[in-house]
Amino acid sequence: MNLTEIIKLESCVIDMKAKNKDEALRKIAALLKRSIENPEVDEEMIYQGLKAREDLGSTGFANGIAIPHCQLEKLKKFYVSLAICPAGVDFDSIDHKKSKIFVSIIGPEGEQDAHLQLLAAFSRILREPGVANNLLKAQARINLYEEVLIHAEKNHGITAYKGTDKLLMLFVLDDTIMDDITETFIEYGVQEAVVLDASNMDSLISKVPLFMGFFNFTGDKSFAAKVVLAKISADHINAITIGLEDIFGDLDHFAGLKLLAIDLFYSKGF
Repeated sequence: MNLTEIIKLESCVIDMKAKNKDEALRKIAALLKRSIENPEVDEEMIYQGLKAREDLGSTGFANGIAIPHCQLEKLKKFYVSLAICPAGVDFDSIDHKKSKIFVSIIGPEGEQDAHLQLLAAFSRILREPGVANNLLKAQARINLYEEVLIHAEKNHGITAYKGTDKLLMLFVLDDTIMDDITETFIEYGVQEAVVLDASNMDSLISKVPLFMGFFNFTGDKSFAAKVVLAKISADHINAITIGLEDIFGDLDHFAGLKLLAIDLFYSKGF
């Protein structure tokens, strides 16, 4: 089973806050939904599935670990979310301690064998020496994601193959949002990027004698922009887009930023 097909960066979080078990389940449902494109599966459906499973018996284990899970009729494949709740939440764990590490699994009905295999694999991973501590110390969601991938592939036969690379291009039309973009890149593991100064097309057209007077007629300063280029895994495109939209809203309706991702057929020196 390819782990990168069932766990996505956008479904990882290091700062989940929940006052009680029910709120934690709702937060987990929302986190899982971020990876699910099927509109027939919504947060409420995921929440109800997780809650029904918890009503049968808590999935809170010892040492601050919980593995909420359920099967849903409308799902076609498995999804996994990773969440760290630094303050912990009472999850009816067997040692009566608060749960801080949540690995949540949802999958299609009728796939019991695969579901059990995932439960067993993640249970073994979380029991490995140092893994739980490393997850709790994660400084960004990319650390959480990679910690699990490394141990899954190394010891449990779960493939952690990453997809092909993409060239991510951000057209930043507002300099004041660069800090937010930089922080998002760090959070999602983009460590190398190139930032280029650019200008809008009207600044060029306005210099052509034929078109003078149609652009920049108020004498305002020419429009300036920046282009951010970064090579990233195709598996992370959706995660970074969601991360940016968490800050700026739907990019289709936000004038300050445009995003483009294209296939990268060849690269050297990166």
